Amino acid sequence: MRARFGRATAVGVLALTLLAVPSTAGAADRDPYLDLTPAGGESRAVQVSPDGVVLGNSAPKPDGVFTGSAWTTGGTARSLGPLGPHAEAVNNSGDAVGCSANGTGLYWHDGTVTYLTRPGRTVCLYAINDAGQIAGASATPNGSEQAFVWEDGRFTDLGAPADRASAPIAINNRGQVLGRLFGTTKSVPMRAFLWEHGKLTDLGSLGGPQTIPAALGPDGSVVGTSAVGSTAAHPFRWAGGRMTDLLAGTGATDPQAVATGLNAAGDVVGTVSDRPVLWRGGKLTYLADAGEATAVNAAGVVTGVVRGPGDAPTVFRWKDGELVKLPNPPGATYCYAVGITAGSTVVGNVAIGEVNHAVVWPG
Repeated sequence: MRARFGRATAVGVLALTLLAVPSTAGAADRDPYLDLTPAGGESRAVQVSPDGVVLGNSAPKPDGVFTGSAWTTGGTARSLGPLGPHAEAVNNSGDAVGCSANGTGLYWHDGTVTYLTRPGRTVCLYAINDAGQIAGASATPNGSEQAFVWEDGRFTDLGAPADRASAPIAINNRGQVLGRLFGTTKSVPMRAFLWEHGKLTDLGSLGGPQTIPAALGPDGSVVGTSAVGSTAAHPFRWAGGRMTDLLAGTGATDPQAVATGLNAAGDVVGTVSDRPVLWRGGKLTYLADAGEATAVNAAGVVTGVVRGPGDAPTVFRWKDGELVKLPNPPGATYCYAVGITAGSTVVGNVAIGEVNHAVVWPG
């Protein structure tokens, strides 16, 4: 059953422009990677959809005024101007959401931006699915934040226990929302929630007070990190109402291990003892000697970053037991893998000196 929605109180529209983003890479370099940065400027990738829509922002010069951008993995971009540095999420259709610096929700769709506001509250939009359902949060002047879903011009508040505020981090194509429950005082620990069909469920913990969600799967499964005591936390996978400790039975003891991504097949990726890992079929596999895994696509191809003594960090693609280091642009000192498409194209950020570059490594 679909819940009733409260209607948005104000909607504004602004036309946007289609443009081509030049690459700083020469023609010979386009095969190994594509730099999405405008010549002489700066860019950042925030998210990539499974179908290859890249969300981020760019500026014509370093430390300049950032505008929102949605790129294809081939380098063509649409300016999402008002989203600026606050672009948050994109879907497979290229619809994007975020918020303005003054606390107005921004929804980009079919070349226009819709402004979402609520009386007496700031609004930010954090996630969008392929049906155009949007998950966001609004805050009152006293700072109490509450999660909502927006659809067809109407808001629905997700609710929260009396001693907690709430904020979403993801919404899947089932309309399930994953988010965080924050304590209204420092003595109340963070928890993870899943909202579906009007019901908000606290996902519990591995025995300790705190649970931090990281990612939501298409089937409603969740991964993240949960406290197992007062000083240690373990990565978990939650599915069907049950939370599983991903370190249990593996022999690993890292108190700072994390799970960061998952797919519909049940694969989970993350970091254990400062090494990128994959959990598949109940087995923990270390993918490299140092680094972290950040995302896995539906085919089980993993991306992340590897590090070695004296070497700059390098983005990798792992498939069927083989790890391939992807080439860094010249002068790179830092890199981070943002995500991987269904076709195994990797999107990330690379620092060259003090300037950030959004980069695509074709699959």
